[in-house]
Formats: sequence, C-alpha cells, structure tokens
Amino acid sequence: MRIHPTTILGRLIIYFLIIMFIPLLIFLIFFNYYNAKGVYGVLEQQAKVLIKADGQLIEKKMEEYRHIAYSIGTNELVIDALEDDVLTDNEASQLYTTMYVLLNSDSMHADAHIVSVSGKSRLSSGIFPDEYDTRFQTNEWNRKNIIAEANTRRDLGRASLFFIGDHRVNNDGEQILFSILRNIFSDDGTMLGYVIVDVYTEAVIPELTNGSIFKDVILVDNTLYSAFSLNHPNMYGSFDKFPFLRDDSIQKYYYYFPSGLFYVVGYIDTTIFKGSSERLFASITIALLLGTLVSVILSFIFSHSLSKRINNMIKNMKYIEEGNLNIYLEETGIVEFNELAASFNTMITKIIYLIQSRSEEAAKAAEAERKALESQLNPHFIFNTLNTIKALAKLHNETDIYTISLQLGKLLRSSLKNHSSTCLLSESIELTKSYLAIQKIRFSDRLTYTIETHDTPCDTILTPKLIIQPLVENAVVHGLEPGMGGVTIEIDIKKVLNNIHISIKDNGCGMDNPELFNDMSQLEDSGHVGIYNIYRRLQLRYGNSFTFEVKTGPNEGFKVNIVIPVEEDKNGNT
Repeated sequence: MRIHPTTILGRLIIYFLIIMFIPLLIFLIFFNYYNAKGVYGVLEQQAKVLIKADGQLIEKKMEEYRHIAYSIGTNELVIDALEDDVLTDNEASQLYTTMYVLLNSDSMHADAHIVSVSGKSRLSSGIFPDEYDTRFQTNEWNRKNIIAEANTRRDLGRASLFFIGDHRVNNDGEQILFSILRNIFSDDGTMLGYVIVDVYTEAVIPELTNGSIFKDVILVDNTLYSAFSLNHPNMYGSFDKFPFLRDDSIQKYYYYFPSGLFYVVGYIDTTIFKGSSERLFASITIALLLGTLVSVILSFIFSHSLSKRINNMIKNMKYIEEGNLNIYLEETGIVEFNELAASFNTMITKIIYLIQSRSEEAAKAAEAERKALESQLNPHFIFNTLNTIKALAKLHNETDIYTISLQLGKLLRSSLKNHSSTCLLSESIELTKSYLAIQKIRFSDRLTYTIETHDTPCDTILTPKLIIQPLVENAVVHGLEPGMGGVTIEIDIKKVLNNIHISIKDNGCGMDNPELFNDMSQLEDSGHVGIYNIYRRLQLRYGNSFTFEVKTGPNEGFKVNIVIPVEEDKNGNT
C-alpha cells in the first residue's frame, strides 16, 4: 500500500485540530444527550404525566356533574312539575331543595337550571340565565347557546350534551367552564324541557396539577371546534384565538377523552432552552475559529523548530554517504532529538570500527579456511590408525583390543558419514550395539543387555538420529555407579499400527527425584540435558504427535518409553 507523504506542518495542523475538535465534539454529544435525555427528557415525561392527570381530572368532573344532571332530569318531582308547566310555590320550594341536595351543596362551583319547552316553568339554584329562556332563545343558528345546539342534535335523545361554547360570568364573577344539558321526558316519551348544569372554573382549575410547566393548557371541544384556556380563563373561543394549536413547530402534549368529544392540550415554552442552545452554538463556533487560528500558528512554530533539526540531520547523512565519517551530531533542547543524536553518533562509531576491522577479518577468514582444509585429514588419520591397531591385535590374537578397535571405528564412521538429522532405525540399533560391545569389554559381567525388535522392518524405517544410543549411555553411566552391582539393559522395539514403540529399561539405582520428569521443560537447566535434548528434538519434529515418558525412582531402575509415527525412508518404503 502506497503511503502519501505529508509535511510536518500539515501533520501538526491536523493533529492540533483533532486535539481541539475531539473535546468539543464530546461536549456537543453530551450536551445534546443531556438535553434529549436529561432536561428535555425529564421535561417531556413530566409533561405527559401532568397533561394526563389534568385530562383525567376534567373528565372525572364532567362525569360527576353529568350524573347530577341525570339525577335532576329523571327526578319525579321535576317531571311532574314540567308536565303541569306551572310551578306553585310549594313545588318550587321542593324543587329548590331537590336541586341543592343533588348538587351536594356544591352551589359555589355549579348551578343547576330547569326550564320547560314552553319556557313557562323556570327554576335555578342561582339566578336563572336569560340565555336559557326558551321563550326567546330558539334560534338554532346560535351555536353559542346550549339549548340551540341541543335542538340541532337530532340524535341527542336522553343523552347528555357537554358544551363549552357559552362563557358567561355569574354574579360572583365566576366564569362557566362547561355546561351539561339533558332533555327531560315524561313517562310516555314526550319532551318536557331541559336541565342544564353550569360548572364554573373554580370547580376544576384549582385542582389542576400542571403548575408552571405548561405555558398554557387548553380544553378543546372537538365537535364545535371551540377552546377554553385553563391557565388564562379569559381566553376562549374559536381556534384562531389559539394559534399554537396549528403550529407544528411547537411541542404539544395531548390527552384525549374516551368519548372523543373533548381533549386537553398543553404546550411548553422552550424559548429559554433554545436561547441557551443558540448561545452555546455561537460560543462553540467562536472557539473553533480561535482554536483553528491558534493551531495554525503553533503548528508553524513547532514545525519550523523540528524542520531545522531534521534538515541538519539529513545534511550530515549526505556527508556520510559521500564517505566523510568525521561527522557527529550535537545535542539539542529536545529529549527525543538528543536520543536520536546519541544513536546517530554511536552508529558512526560502529561503522568506523567495522571498516577498520574489515581487513583483519578477511585475514582471519583465510586462516580459518586453511585450517579447515588441514583438519579434513584428521578423520582419515584416525581411521588409518584404528585399522593398524586392529591388524596388530588380530596378528597377536588380542581379541578385546580387536573388538574395541572394530566397534570404535563403526561409531566414528556412523558419526562422520551421514550429516542428515535422520537415519534408518537399523543404523541406530547398530550404533547402539557397537557402543554396548565396547562397554561390555570394559565392565565384563557387570553389564548385560538384550535387544528385541519383534521382526520390525528396521531397514526401512526412518527415525531421528541419536535417540537410542544416548539413552543407553545414560543407563550405563548412571546404572553402574561405583560400589554397585551389575545392571541389565533391555531394549525393546516394535511397530504397532502406524507408530514405532521404543523402550529402554535398566535395573540400576534409579533417580531420587522422579517428579523432575513430570515436566520435561524442567530438564533444560538440570543435569539431564541429554534427555531434554532428545525430548526437544522429538517435539520440534513431531509436535504433539509423539510420546516421551520417563519412569524411575530410588532403587527402581530407569525406563524411557518413546512412541513416534512411522516415516518413509528415501526410497519410499515404510
């Protein structure tokens, strides 16, 4: 991959900008998250809870007063009085008492009005409003009159009509929040008149929970498209009095009544939060501009300081390329450049030393080559000497000397003729036999041994060199300690499926610390380096596909079990 080079100045500007932008970016992310999940999140959750509570409160109040209107409209005294369409003083008194009882003495928050269809019979818990006098208010087009609205509802029947279109104020200065109308029928279904319950704002607004969180809370009539402000009771009327209802940019929170006739909506003034966000954005923009300017200035200063030192170093390197080695860098006020100068000066010193010793090394190489040629004569001299000893021993009938010379020659020839890391299994066995033949002459009856191959095709199986003879040597050296008796060495070799099993066992004195062999890696720094070297060579060659097991103990002898995979020899045999 090709790397596009950049100047130090360019890189420093980038680095400074990154260092500046990352904290600002983190701050912006945190600020937005805090607004969304913190301030705005808590505010939104609180608004949803409060608008629901206010809506349910109004809904509950409407249901309470609807039940009062129902109780009055179905009262027998009221029906009987309207059927006669004439109220006597006694009937009026009884009806007043009935209305006060049904209002639960709540005349401070609501008034009940009864009027016949003809308008002759009229009765009120307060002052009877002229708006409900059916003798004069019969225009169906007057959508602000609850009786006119009821007459347009052909399907109203015995149901209650909720109305917020009339915003009269009673004698105590209380404004009507909503009115409830119910038609009064005789037993034969003839419509006799109306009962109207006017509920004032004092019955509801003091119990609202919205507090100051909402800038305004509006009760909306979904049928008449009329609205009433619960925070500002003097604001009421059509939707054009409440422009925020149609403004989608304003965050609003709704609670819809199950009847679908009304809903409550509130909105929050977010001007303060927006102003804070705008001021923060302006501050961050100014910080970015100033930071960019400072970054460019600092980058120029730093790059000029660094470039000066680097250019000086490049100039000195060019001198070295031309062969001038008498150049050394001076220390500066920057730690990194001081370390670089020290490394540079050390390199120059080593180069000078290497050049000075070049001729001497060439002479030594020539001398080593000459000695190597001379050393090649030594093995031939040794073999010639052994052959002479062997001939003399045979001539004088010295059997032991003859045997030792013969077997020693085999040992030397085996070690010199093959420089490969592997050999045939039969060659390893022959090498072991030669070693044991020599040791047999040395120790006589104290050493006995057996070698069993179980018809294993040893002439066709490859194994790593020197994995049997060193272990046999270990058995001889450690098994025949001074003052001890004899030792028997048993060598067992057999092929089982695709593996070769090799066992070297002796009945010598064994080892006092058998736990040492539980972890072969411990042998590296012990006195058993020879065993470790065999284990390590097998590990490098076979990985985890081999077994190397040592069993020993005080006066229990020494046994090594090796299992390795069968390998083909160079002729392709197995």
